Amino acid sequence: MNKKAYPLFLVTILLLLFLAACGSPDNSADTTDTTDTSVDTSSETESADAPAATDEPEPADEPAEAVNITIGMMVIASVPALETVQESFVETLAEGGYVEGENLTIIRGNAEGDIATLNTIAQQFIDEGVDLIVTTSTPAAQAALNATKDMPNPIPIVFTTVTDPYAAGIATAPDEHPAWMTGSQLYPPLEATFDTMFEINPDISVIGHLYNPAEANSAAQTAEVERIAAERGLTLEIATVSNSSEIRTAAESLAARGIDIFYFTQDSTVSSGSEAVVQVANDNGIPIITNDIPTVAKGGAVAVGGSLREDGRLAGEIAIAFLEGTLDLATTDIRQVQVFDYFINRAGAEAQGIELPQSLIDRAIDQTP
Repeated sequence: MNKKAYPLFLVTILLLLFLAACGSPDNSADTTDTTDTSVDTSSETESADAPAATDEPEPADEPAEAVNITIGMMVIASVPALETVQESFVETLAEGGYVEGENLTIIRGNAEGDIATLNTIAQQFIDEGVDLIVTTSTPAAQAALNATKDMPNPIPIVFTTVTDPYAAGIATAPDEHPAWMTGSQLYPPLEATFDTMFEINPDISVIGHLYNPAEANSAAQTAEVERIAAERGLTLEIATVSNSSEIRTAAESLAARGIDIFYFTQDSTVSSGSEAVVQVANDNGIPIITNDIPTVAKGGAVAVGGSLREDGRLAGEIAIAFLEGTLDLATTDIRQVQVFDYFINRAGAEAQGIELPQSLIDRAIDQTP
């Protein structure tokens, strides 16, 4: 190499090395920036498209809360017959899917024979805001009707064990009743009861009848009993009571009039104290033939009556259909119980001086202890 050219060559080499040294760090920085940008972009994409792995899942929709029905059930007194009707009603509801303690709450009100207390019970049900009022006995139905009739939206009522809703002022016909109230009618088979009296004793002539005139159903039945007795040539001796404490005295007064049979229909007052009638009947050898079924279990000889369980079942079916929304109380006729039962107590019949005919024994339900 020419000695003059050597310095120029050396300067050129040094310049190239200097440029290479300056360019290398810049390229390295560019590469690092590119890599970081790629990682950050990937992370942002995952956040936008899918929840992070630590996110909690969306809560599921809450199930619809089960509907709980509240019924106010009111009764005039602790009478076995009325309790049987209520038991049948509750059992029918359970068969229809409304089970007490699960999806059904029942508030029970018992007036213990005090008609005025029924008004308080009905008002309590209104204050509680029950979905349905169920009444057992005519006075209970009347109290519920009176308590609800002035409400803008009356609480619906289904009644049971009403002998004559028309005489009681609850309705004027099976299809003419308050729009929020209907139920089952338990009218006793009065003609069949008189047939049974003659079946037992063809020579009867005087019947002793007890009832409480304050009970509309009893008053209505008594009017019919008077008609039937007159048609059959029978003398009807009547004694009235206003509460159960008067029953024994009334029964003794009838026994003193030379009656052949003690008789009373579906009267809640007399039924609640019918043990007193049984005692007087046993003491005087006078048989009891009644439409009050529980009296036979207490010692009465014979009862002919509408089926208590059928009464509760019919009312229960009405209530179920109403609660399900398939029945309109306003357009549902009052349903009369068409199933009748005969009940006997052979020990009671013997104590009261009669022998039951086999024809009656064969078709009766024996309640002899």
